[in-house]
Amino acid sequence: MAPLPKPVSSTVRAIYAAYEAANQQYDSLGISVGDIGTECDRALFYNFRWASPPEVIDGRKLSIFRTGDRWEEVLVADLEAIGCDVFGQQDRIRLLSGHVRGKCDGRATGFPEAPVTEHLVEFKSSNEANFKQIVKLGCKAANLKHYGQVQIGMHAFGLTRAAYLAVNKNTDERYFERIEYDAEWCLRQLARLDRIINASEPPSRISENPEFFGCRLCKHKGICHGGDFPRVTCRVCIHATAEMGGDGHWSCARWSKPNSTDEQKSGCPAMLFIPAMVPGEQIDVDEENETITYRMPDGTLWTDGATQ
Repeated sequence: MAPLPKPVSSTVRAIYAAYEAANQQYDSLGISVGDIGTECDRALFYNFRWASPPEVIDGRKLSIFRTGDRWEEVLVADLEAIGCDVFGQQDRIRLLSGHVRGKCDGRATGFPEAPVTEHLVEFKSSNEANFKQIVKLGCKAANLKHYGQVQIGMHAFGLTRAAYLAVNKNTDERYFERIEYDAEWCLRQLARLDRIINASEPPSRISENPEFFGCRLCKHKGICHGGDFPRVTCRVCIHATAEMGGDGHWSCARWSKPNSTDEQKSGCPAMLFIPAMVPGEQIDVDEENETITYRMPDGTLWTDGATQ
């Protein structure tokens, strides 16, 4: 018989609960620059369409995030201590009409390797195993999401170099890498994101196997592989359009109006799921009554838009 786990003290539980109470769950208004290195187009589409509820993060993990924020402050101080000028922290990134968005850790000059060149700076804290991979392989091969952040950040601010500074949380060892702007990579990724933003239905899966590494821990696994319905929001409705030319604007064709963020989250009585996101076979459309009927996997019929 396996030994019973040691109970967590009331004090520790209270600390974690305080982190959870202070945390504000939110949906990203667009595709985050931190997710651009995600290999699965469908996962990015689901993120953009708010197909799944925001991830519930426990207090211990939130504490890790806060520690990461403090490491960022330390690494800024490290650079300033060697004579670097760090500025532009948390400057906004807005691309593709505001549907690709994020913030940068900052920009800096005065690096010993290139004192005059302005660099985008990206700070990361990693555990022992991940840090060793970064040191061994470099940023791009070890963590494509980190690489995507620095590339899109350079693209957004018109820079040709990035300074990637990582710290080993176990040993305090630092790793520094200068990364060169790759225009071709950025333009390919932005073209890819443009397709995802303007797609009327989910792109193909990265794998048909739900136990594939990239699918196993994905927060959208239930919708993508498990036959779950998407979360009800305007963004999974056939009437919703991500508008190009504004700043992250959406509109509703059913009501011929722009949709505010609050309206997007709540949906409306005329909402109809994007058919490709319904876990059933579409068999009928009634345009006059604004309904779509599906045959579900168990053989029953379900009509989207019908009065309940």
